Amino acid sequence: MSTSNKLLGSRGFTLVELQIAIVIMAMISLLLLGALRLTSQTWSKVSARQDAAEQQFQLSQLLRRHLSGARFFKIRLSSGETVDSFIGGRDYLHFVAPFPRFINDGKLFWWTLKIAWDENHQQEVLLLDYQDFDSSSPITWDGDSSLAVEGQVSQRLVLEPNIDQLNLAYFGDVSGNDSGNGSGDVNGREEWHEEWLAGDVSDAAVPHLLRVNLRREESDVYQLWPEIVLGLSYARDASGGDEDSLQEREF
Repeated sequence: MSTSNKLLGSRGFTLVELQIAIVIMAMISLLLLGALRLTSQTWSKVSARQDAAEQQFQLSQLLRRHLSGARFFKIRLSSGETVDSFIGGRDYLHFVAPFPRFINDGKLFWWTLKIAWDENHQQEVLLLDYQDFDSSSPITWDGDSSLAVEGQVSQRLVLEPNIDQLNLAYFGDVSGNDSGNGSGDVNGREEWHEEWLAGDVSDAAVPHLLRVNLRREESDVYQLWPEIVLGLSYARDASGGDEDSLQEREF
């Protein structure tokens, strides 16, 4: 009798009990898997946002550093007109500056900041086209975003492939009557201009500030791009020069 009682007391789970246990374990596993998946997705989104923010910051710093170093020369167009080497439209900018890196040999290049089609990316991208700068080489400018140096082949730096719009503005006095030059001319005044084009500004006029607005389609990753306002260091003390002079202005 005692042996029979021992066997009854040590019997295993019934089939129903095993099924219930399996169902409970499956539910717990599903909950854990869902929590793990949610954590992974959240981590991926946070990482993507951090990468995007870092990319925006680095590009903003590059543009600030590079554009603020624009030089001001007198150059001759192929048409024979003498203009400044700083030519800005609403969505493009032609300027002269060294290569954008911490260590350079001081060599100057023609740069064009704009949005244009790129074959490698098969889409429109924010880019910098560049060519060697030589004050004696004729410049062909189409009155818009295309500028060519005779005998030079343009090269390209792609800055960002996901920019939808580039808007530029220029702060200065287009008459060239800087309020700090002691001329006493009250007709001119410094204000924001949508364009700073050769032929539309005085020979002595240089902008002092540049505003850059970049737009891209907002998403969970990419947020609104902050406005960039920078000072043009080499325009700070710029003064007009002789029309026939091709020398860099004194600062």
